[in-house]
This record gives sequence, structure tokens and C-alpha cells, in this order.
Amino acid sequence: MEQLTDQDVVSAMMEEFRRFSPSGAEALIDERDAYLAHGIHNLRMQGKDVVAVIGAGHQQGVLSYLENPETLPAMETLTGREEKRFSIPKLFGFLITVGFLVFFALLVMAGVSNAILLKVFLAWFLFNGVFAAGLALLGGAHWQSATVGGLVAWLTSLNPLLAPGWFAGYVELRYTQVSIADISTLNEILADEEAPVRDLMSRMIDVPLFRLIAVVALTNTGSMVASLLFPIVILPLIGGPFDSVADVTAAMMQGIQNSVDLLTGLV
Repeated sequence: MEQLTDQDVVSAMMEEFRRFSPSGAEALIDERDAYLAHGIHNLRMQGKDVVAVIGAGHQQGVLSYLENPETLPAMETLTGREEKRFSIPKLFGFLITVGFLVFFALLVMAGVSNAILLKVFLAWFLFNGVFAAGLALLGGAHWQSATVGGLVAWLTSLNPLLAPGWFAGYVELRYTQVSIADISTLNEILADEEAPVRDLMSRMIDVPLFRLIAVVALTNTGSMVASLLFPIVILPLIGGPFDSVADVTAAMMQGIQNSVDLLTGLV
């Protein structure tokens, strides 16, 4: 416990975290320091004597703010959450999802049989699942987390804002113990400029934090690759209106025509 709360050790850990993730350090350290200092300073301004018990990692930052309260950022910038009404990534994900649904709807309106559509869905499910789970296992995932990533890959590949790697990584955390010390270990490995790349990768994959990141990244990569290859590799094998791009286009145009005729008849 004495070592964990030693200020030199804590400061070194905080700086290590700041180098690894500047944005994370700003949110988890700097903004919390300011928030805590605001509360203590406000009580002091009311003429109260304050005894504050805070985490060792926040001691230096809070004391700095209390010694120079004029440097405190406005409280409004530290609370609440900025809501973005428009986001290009969200719009992109929405358009992909809508496009996929419209694609299937037009095929239905074109009279494509349910058996063919079921084959497309099953092929999409299996192709995405095998790629996502396979690359997750390649990254060192446990079979449980790889299976979860594979099972949800078909759905998340329809919307870029949902990633199968998140699900796989969440399950992987149950079996992989990640600690702050992993950051130091990775920095030490990367500091070895003479070691071959293959040796570096082998040593890094043994670090729990890197293995977790690899599992998340490779699961997402597997799903993305499967989505890109699916219309080129799998759809032609299904047959029917998917023998060629021209046949798919013709089926969709027929679906549009049938939809227009149906709406015209209703009107």
C-alpha cells in the first residue's frame, strides 16, 4: 500500500497514462481534478474548514488548482454532456442500414422467392461470423469471446456505429486481467529498437492489454472484410437474381416498378 500511494510512483503512472492516452487522461484525470477542486474551493469561499479525502492520482492536480483558483475552468465545461445533433459517422451508419433494408425490400417486391432471401441471410450470417470469430481467435481471443463476436457480426456489419469487437472485447475482459502495468510493459517492449518485428509482436501479444486491443480490432476487421467480400464472393454462388451485377440491378428495378404500381393502385 505504501508503494501504491507513493507520490513519485503515482506521478509516474499518471504520466505513463497521459502518454498512452492524452484524451483519456484529460477526461479521467484533469477534468476530475478541476471538478474536485471546484467543490473544495467553493466550501472554502463559504468560510468553512475542509478536510478532503481524494485519490492519490488526483492530489497533485487538485492542490495545483487550490493554490491557483484563477486557473480553474468554468464548472459548466466539466459537467453534462455535449449532444451532437448531426454527425457524419452517424449519418453514414444510418444510410448503410437503410440501404440494406431497401435492398431487401426491393427484392421482395421484385418477387424473389423467400427461399433465396433466406439463403442470402444465412450466407451473410455465416460469412460474417466465420471471418470475425476466426480473426478474433488469431488475435488470441478465448473461444467464448470469439463466438460472441461471430454471432453478432452479421448485425453490426450493417451499421458501422456498432462493432462486433466491442462485444468480443467485453466478454474477453472476463478472462483477461488488464492492468495499468501493461502500459509500462508495452512501452518497454517498443523501446527495444534492435529486436525483430516478429519477436516484438510475439512479446506484445503476451501482454493482456495488447491482446485485448488485438481481439477487438481483429474482430472488427474480420466483419468488415467479410462485408466487402460478400457481394463479390458469396452472392454469385447463391444464384437466382445474384448471378451478376446486371441481374441484381434488373431485380431491383423490377422491385421499384412493382412498388410504384402497387402505390398507384392504392391511390
